[in-house]
Amino acid sequence: MADNATDRTNIEHSETAQRYDRLRKSIPFIRKPNVLLLTCGISGTFPNEVPLILQMVKEFDAFNEGNDPWNEHDFGAFDFRGEMIFWKIDDHKGHEGYELVLTVMLASEY
Repeated sequence: MADNATDRTNIEHSETAQRYDRLRKSIPFIRKPNVLLLTCGISGTFPNEVPLILQMVKEFDAFNEGNDPWNEHDFGAFDFRGEMIFWKIDDHKGHEGYELVLTVMLASEY
């Protein structure tokens, strides 16, 4: 028989993953109270390729136990033209007027 606390945790993580996936799938139309942030490293290193990088974030689906142990879909990494790109989602829970913040950065900026 499954542990009720474990079942609740799994459901919460699944709901979180769905919420975060919806945010990423809404690129480039993310609106307040959510926000999309690009670091200076991304915009400075790849100024003409930001749309392609955002498309790769939007389509990212390489989640596994190694990079997503809690199954929340809140972080991803991929190679882009020899640079590792990270993206992460943070839940600000309404702090400073924002809910979800999706940040796209060079791995070296983490």
